[in-house]
Amino acid sequence: MIFGEEESAQPMQNPQGQQRVRLDMSRMDTVYANFFAMAGSADEVVIFVGANSALPGATEPSLTVSHRLILLPQNAKRLMLALQQTVKAHEDRFGPIELGPKG
Repeated sequence: MIFGEEESAQPMQNPQGQQRVRLDMSRMDTVYANFFAMAGSADEVVIFVGANSALPGATEPSLTVSHRLILLPQNAKRLMLALQQTVKAHEDRFGPIELGPKG
């Protein structure tokens, strides 16, 4: 499913076709994030997201963490697999995504 497409307003079915789920996006917030950090324990995976708003010439970048997402490890793995599929589909359609130097 791709958000924003016409089918998103319809109920979804899982791959086995057993359960229907309706997404209510009426109270959804949208944030821009170009920074993430991760932490976790045996019981949870925590993803911190935010924005790096470094100004040219700034000696110390400013990172604003706006959201913390806490997931069960099983759901973190599902997210990882969904991200892998999404990135692959994006690269298949638009070409390879180049990663710049770290830092």
